[in-house]
Amino acid sequence: MTSHLGLMALFAFFVSATFATLMRDTPREQVRFGSQLFAGFVVGGVALGWVLYVLPL
Repeated sequence: MTSHLGLMALFAFFVSATFATLMRDTPREQVRFGSQLFAGFVVGGVALGWVLYVLPL
């Protein structure tokens, strides 16, 4: 798993798991919030990558 997408997904998983554990009390809320954060991080990262791809820097 040395691709950029794989490493981004791994980082997003650990960050969302940490935030969910710290911010929610019950395990059900933690799983729901963590999965929403994970999806947001991955979708946001891919979308930002496509936006930056078309910009000539």
